[in-house]
Amino acid sequence: MPETQREFLIREAKMQTEALQRIGAWRRLALSAMAISGLMAYTGFVQEANILRGVFGIGIAVISGGVSFLTSVGKENGKKNVEKILKAAEEL
Repeated sequence: MPETQREFLIREAKMQTEALQRIGAWRRLALSAMAISGLMAYTGFVQEANILRGVFGIGIAVISGGVSFLTSVGKENGKKNVEKILKAAEEL
């Protein structure tokens, strides 16, 4: 019975590690969107007099910054969770 629990915990840790990799990809995407929208805002306000592009760029930057923050927090908490699962598997 304990071996079955150990295998379950290891399998769960592997699945969560794969999920953390997907979260990392979403974080990189959000950071890229934030950088691109920052450039869009810059060109909208500074280089050309296109206020709509600048406001749109700022809006996207704020949203993608929030997504980036949330994925960063989720990834850190997920790493801690995987460590706890592996520690519990070692104790069995």
